[in-house]
Amino acid sequence: MIKRIVFILLLQVFLLGTKSYAQDPHFSQFYAAPTFMSPSLAGSTGGVRLVSNYRNQWPGIKQAYHSYAVSADMYVNKYRSGFGAIMVTDQAGSADYNTTYLGLQYSYRIQLGENLQFIPGLQFTLGQMSLNRNKLIFPDGLVNGGQSSGDAYLAATKANYLDFNTSLFLYSRKYWIGTTVEHMMQPSYSFLDDQARTPMKMVVFGGMNVWRERVSRIEEPRRAAFCYRYERQHNFNQLDFGAYWYSRSLEFGAWWRGIPVFKNENLGTHYLDNDAIVLSAALVTGSFRFGYSYDIQTSDLAGFGGGAHEISIIIEFGDIFGCGAKYLDCFTKRAGLHFNKEQPRNLKIYY
Repeated sequence: MIKRIVFILLLQVFLLGTKSYAQDPHFSQFYAAPTFMSPSLAGSTGGVRLVSNYRNQWPGIKQAYHSYAVSADMYVNKYRSGFGAIMVTDQAGSADYNTTYLGLQYSYRIQLGENLQFIPGLQFTLGQMSLNRNKLIFPDGLVNGGQSSGDAYLAATKANYLDFNTSLFLYSRKYWIGTTVEHMMQPSYSFLDDQARTPMKMVVFGGMNVWRERVSRIEEPRRAAFCYRYERQHNFNQLDFGAYWYSRSLEFGAWWRGIPVFKNENLGTHYLDNDAIVLSAALVTGSFRFGYSYDIQTSDLAGFGGGAHEISIIIEFGDIFGCGAKYLDCFTKRAGLHFNKEQPRNLKIYY
């Protein structure tokens, strides 16, 4: 059974073949946007959770990228299922190019043994892309005194789409591995009526708890973990490695995003990906967590784009509806390694 699940995880890595590429919203604090990364993580705290994220990418470039995400998820113990909803908005450029979508998520926990759970997940998405025609400059506007309607170039300024994501997640007290395949319906992303399609995107992520030290019997232990993330979309590949350390109220993390091992292609040229060093810190008090991260650019935009600032807020409410896991230890902020073989546990992993 376990070998079959691992095979399915690996199979998803190779089931991607497309011909175009589109920009997707991105957050560097991967685990502080859990259901954005994988619908399998809906309900992973065993109770109710609210998450909000904001990213200001390349502030040194006027009107670059602003991304927002708000999500809510909960676990229903009776059905061993997690339910979630997420709304994401991405704003880019001087033409007010916006992408907004609402996703409904579902996950189901399958207990494989005392210390191992397998969680498939689904997400159905309804989205809209839009831009401001009045802020665009077209070729005829350059020869007509700056006046152009854009009618000859744009078929529309709004486009609605449906999409579908799937995910798989394998979790134990020591390690975790997951994969998410996005844009399985390959929706059109063009305003030019040329049927350009968003290619499928695959993300593989995982990590391992490598160190734990208990200071006292009443405080949560200090912990550390190593993590990785691999992304593939059409002819783009990216590999990230990171590490986390936290105590009872503080968390620190560092990632190298875009380790230069893949030769990507852009506009007919090939380049080694080397994107950024991401440093993060978070303050945790009770059920509230506030996180901040900064991307130090190591690419050709270093010193020009201004990196990226990112903020995350997570609030956990526990089992406020009486339908989550039955014991309260599941809902504590540091319950990621607690275990009860008769009840699903909090699957919180490092932010």
